Amino acid sequence: MPLIAMDDRIRLNVEADPDTGKPSLLLTNALGTNLSMWEDQLPAFREHFRVIRYDDRGHGGSDVPDTPYTIDRLGRDARGVLDAVGVETAHVVGLSKGGMVAAWLAANKPDYVEKLVICASAPHLPPRDMWEGRAKTARNEGLAALVDAVIGRWFQEGFRAAEPETVARIRAMILDTPAEGYAACCEALGEMDLRDDITLIQAPTLVVCADHDATVQPAKAREWVASIDGARMEVIRNAAHLCNVEQPTAFNNVLLDFLRA
Repeated sequence: MPLIAMDDRIRLNVEADPDTGKPSLLLTNALGTNLSMWEDQLPAFREHFRVIRYDDRGHGGSDVPDTPYTIDRLGRDARGVLDAVGVETAHVVGLSKGGMVAAWLAANKPDYVEKLVICASAPHLPPRDMWEGRAKTARNEGLAALVDAVIGRWFQEGFRAAEPETVARIRAMILDTPAEGYAACCEALGEMDLRDDITLIQAPTLVVCADHDATVQPAKAREWVASIDGARMEVIRNAAHLCNVEQPTAFNNVLLDFLRA
């Protein structure tokens, strides 16, 4: 699919399955990744859903504007992607930064969201100066100065040793991310606070976290459940932050059980 222009004319790289009448499923990405972060989910998800993926602004094959990014802006991009492919409502799944984008969409544009899945994410991630520091490093030194620390947070040591090719693929994805896009999204995360917004969410909601995620520990993930009426949480065992890659079978089964119910 060609690049699709959003309401501010920034173009996003979008991949949407053909419309065969299956329910639509929108996948939103983690910081520093592109739409290929969902490769381990595609065979299972495509059996039941029309999968729609896209690269955030500043990431992958999308444009890299030099204007400030916000979670509001990224959420409106998600809405714009659904509009562009002719989808009025979809199940929405987001991981890490993508979970925050998905939650914004469910809170602020509820008609677009059938069911919501928030993975490895939190409604507020202080401190702001940490994110500003990462943004500064990305701009001044590039993603090579950050990638080792990111990989260390995203995967357990045992997985890194056992699955070097998978880890190398994710490392390359991070290094291919434009420094300005990464930095601008860091600044958006530093300013983000969805704690009031999420009380507005009415869509059936599943929160997914991993037991070895040092970035978003289960106690932090429970903040969603405490604020979203009817939400429940599932824990992926033996996984760190990028649990969809580290434990794809368990991740896929948990999501499909919820989305198909």
